[in-house]
Amino acid sequence: MRDPIELHLNEAPKLRSPILIAGLPDSGRVAKIVLDHLVKTLKAAPLGYLHSDYLPPRVLLKPDGTPELMKHEFYYWVNSDEAGNDLVLYTGDAQPILPEGAFRLSEAVVDLAERLGVGTLITVGAFITGRISDNPKVYGAASESDLVKELKALDVQIIDSGAVTWMNGLIPGLAKVRNLKGLFLSGETSGFMVDPRAAMIILRVLIRKLGLQIEMKELEEQAKEIDDALKKGNDKESSAAQPGKAKYVG
Repeated sequence: MRDPIELHLNEAPKLRSPILIAGLPDSGRVAKIVLDHLVKTLKAAPLGYLHSDYLPPRVLLKPDGTPELMKHEFYYWVNSDEAGNDLVLYTGDAQPILPEGAFRLSEAVVDLAERLGVGTLITVGAFITGRISDNPKVYGAASESDLVKELKALDVQIIDSGAVTWMNGLIPGLAKVRNLKGLFLSGETSGFMVDPRAAMIILRVLIRKLGLQIEMKELEEQAKEIDDALKKGNDKESSAAQPGKAKYVG
């Protein structure tokens, strides 16, 4: 019988106290932007990938017109600072489509993390508010009280009620069950559009927590373009609402 999760791994060096950061496509593509930016700016090396029956039943078309199965990918980054942590980065083309898939894929991620010697697993995602905030915040939760205190010291707003759904919650939840540390970080976003600004504020927390050196100029420019477009749209709406400028048909 074929395995519903097919994991393909490359050889990797022995990692020093690695931390895993996971982010899959979500509202505003916040998590995917975070992980893609980490992979690109850190020049992380491919560790492997997985194909799974739990992913949506479709293929992605490449620029040359050929199809490719949807997949999840793993990367690793070796920290040049011997006192720092190496990283394992996990992202992919889509979230699983069924609850069983979310559980099974989350288990596979935590299994691999244990094999690699990971002690802390961090998931990132979107905190959807339905409105555009002038000063978006990072919200988070953690598997133990000491980590919650650490998040508070990083100006993260603690999520103290409700639930964290799908793999964003399952990965740190399973980590706790296995006596590993688990964290969840989410950037405040409206949920209406691709939101690099929400990704940026998560990255800033990760930079402070992990002591990373990450260039943010590209994301800052993307965020400015979106802010400018929103401002123009608001200006047009305000102008149309002024007395004497409204148009009526009737």
